[in-house]
Amino acid sequence: MLKAKKNSFIEWGFSKFNRFLLKSQFKHINVSYSTLPDGPALFLINHSTWWDPLMIYHLNKEIIRSDGYGMMHEDGIRRFPFFRRIGAFSINTNDRRHLLRSLNYSKALLEQGSTVWIFPQGEEQHLEKRPLEFFTGVAYIAKKCPTVPVVPISIYYSFEHTKKPNVYIKIGEPLDREVYASLNRKEMTRYFEERSTEQLDQLRETIIQEDHQSFRTM
Repeated sequence: MLKAKKNSFIEWGFSKFNRFLLKSQFKHINVSYSTLPDGPALFLINHSTWWDPLMIYHLNKEIIRSDGYGMMHEDGIRRFPFFRRIGAFSINTNDRRHLLRSLNYSKALLEQGSTVWIFPQGEEQHLEKRPLEFFTGVAYIAKKCPTVPVVPISIYYSFEHTKKPNVYIKIGEPLDREVYASLNRKEMTRYFEERSTEQLDQLRETIIQEDHQSFRTM
């Protein structure tokens, strides 16, 4: 398992490059939220495009501003080891020992006060595909860190009235611990999946209706 090896100078440089890249490809990146976590949090994000990791990196730097870490497939991180310098660590769902080490590493990061960003679908799936099909590792982490809030984040890409697409990001409220704490891993995973799906579908409907009042542009 490959742990993150953050480098503050590389993070600074990548943040500048990432901001320029996103600005060149998208008209607006819009975000909506009521509250933000103050401290460690486990973020669950839907995954439909290559852009998603860059979006959440930008979101963390501009809005949440946490000491953030994210899972990246082992093959990808071996091809692009640079990502370890900005907070990525490896996961390989085909290797049980590797998987367990990655999940326990996530637990350790949360316990030290960091945030952990996960794509629970495990791989890119079409934005409109349902169900989202979460893997159970997120429930493993939630059970190991019962006091850490679990927060769904929804990303929706939309072509509207401009040449470039817009991006809409919804940071949800922490999921109700009293509802999921007593569930087994399979049930808890289903609960996370259902709440994330509901939030994503609500975000889609908001965009279709062109109801942009709750969004601010990053």
